[in-house]
Amino acid sequence: MSDVSTLVDKIKALSPELTANTTDETLLALLTQVQPIALADGFPEVAYNNAGVPIHALDMATEYLALHLIALNQALGDGKGNVTSEQVAVLKRTYADVSKLKLWQRSPWGQLYLWLYNLYGNGSQTRYGVIQH
Repeated sequence: MSDVSTLVDKIKALSPELTANTTDETLLALLTQVQPIALADGFPEVAYNNAGVPIHALDMATEYLALHLIALNQALGDGKGNVTSEQVAVLKRTYADVSKLKLWQRSPWGQLYLWLYNLYGNGSQTRYGVIQH
């Protein structure tokens, strides 16, 4: 498991425009909070893909979840996250309706987290099954 302080530079490199106005201290605090969530979701520190290449699933999940939360926060905070059109003359702004979207569908980072969860986290485990007698 990587130290969360090493992940700060990684998420800044993954999405510079999303993290441009976020301080390193805020990113570090956020990463410290989301890594236990990724652990609770069952992400292993290292997983292997079909070719046998090691994937640092826990670090990836931590990065994706942090970026997803930043994206949600910015969409809610500045009001520009769901703007579909703007008009200047009569000051008209149209927003996308995201109320029907599930939490993970509201940002590309949330979609990546869910994809990774289904591959390597507890999302790939069967919760129930039918047993034939």
